[in-house]
Amino acid sequence: MKDKKLDEILVYLDNIVPDITKESSEDEKQKILTYINNALKLYPKNIYILRWKASYYLDIEDYDNAILMYKEILEIDPNDKVSKESLIYCAKMRYPQIVPQKNYNHNKNMHHSPDLLEKVPVGLLITIKIIILAIVVYFCCPALIFSFNDSKILNTKDTSGFQTIKVNPLSEYDYLTKQQIYNIRKNHVKNSLFAKANYEPDNSVFGSIVDNKPWWGTVTCGQLNYKGDNHEKIEGPSKVSAQINNPDALVGLSLPFLPWEYNYNQEFCTGEYGRFLPLSIQYDKKDNLIVTKYKLTEKFLKFRASVNGKMTRYPIQLSGLNAKDFGYDYVYIFDLKNVSMFSEHNNITEDVKRFTDYIHLGGSCGYKDGCNNISPLQSDKMFTVYRLPAEINLKLWKKKPANQYMKADMYYRIIFDE
Repeated sequence: MKDKKLDEILVYLDNIVPDITKESSEDEKQKILTYINNALKLYPKNIYILRWKASYYLDIEDYDNAILMYKEILEIDPNDKVSKESLIYCAKMRYPQIVPQKNYNHNKNMHHSPDLLEKVPVGLLITIKIIILAIVVYFCCPALIFSFNDSKILNTKDTSGFQTIKVNPLSEYDYLTKQQIYNIRKNHVKNSLFAKANYEPDNSVFGSIVDNKPWWGTVTCGQLNYKGDNHEKIEGPSKVSAQINNPDALVGLSLPFLPWEYNYNQEFCTGEYGRFLPLSIQYDKKDNLIVTKYKLTEKFLKFRASVNGKMTRYPIQLSGLNAKDFGYDYVYIFDLKNVSMFSEHNNITEDVKRFTDYIHLGGSCGYKDGCNNISPLQSDKMFTVYRLPAEINLKLWKKKPANQYMKADMYYRIIFDE
């Protein structure tokens, strides 16, 4: 059955798109682009509308977007000759330093010419095809280009030549002022890899600290049928000091859910390793790789807790408190060993995610008037360890990358062992 709406759209496009030029006003350009995009919402896989969008970009000499559109058309119909020829033209215009301009006569409508390939010298055609192949590989198979850096990092196992970073112990922050916490932070940053003149803690991370309040302590298990005032949860060293005192540990660890204390999990509830203070921190300047090691035990792997209505190993959450403070907002896990993500979908092994960690006054500690602590829960960054040794390899970026295969600004490895 004939689609009258589609016919109307194509007729309208036929009348307006060729009239758009690089010199057209921004309002004119936006009006046409909006119309095309609305048409694509109705017919997202229609090659004729896609071709008009590609023509629109070509007419305003936006060759990068034109290349993307022609690639999309060829994914739908690999035999579309017009799009193949137009892609060659766009590549020539986008990369004139590689494809000499003198071999072409610019014609606004030449992307519709079926005889273009016959006019191109064979040697030049081969060069153009190589360029097009590189473009297609870049957009369709980025892993082929960027995986080299990731593989290099994964094959870096000998850390004997790495710089050893001092691990600072935990400390108690209870009832300190915000400025006192800032001074502690600045003192540790001054002696870190990220030292810089006039450093100030990032306001989005530390700005919500409240003066003269208690902090979550290092309690790792809750007591069944507890009736007290929860003063135990603020006693001793403050949990967040594992990160604030160790700025080089860009990605910290914490237990997002407090398990109940039983006889069988006493070694975790009373042990030191539940504080998740690194055993060691090392840095390789050549590859911009930080390696942190943590202790876990075989018993820990056997512990189970009910979380959101299901029995699971104790989940651990990645914290980007330090990473965010130094501008590394974006994270992606590119390799796991003996680790499972807590959420099967929408986690940081599937796509680049953003850290959202910050410190504020909250009531999760249960103590009167609340405690300074890290929020929020980030289920996309939770995982469980099912065998030792275990390993997580992360990529960190300061700006959101085009895709997860891009080379990282910083590589970060977390190792768990007994």
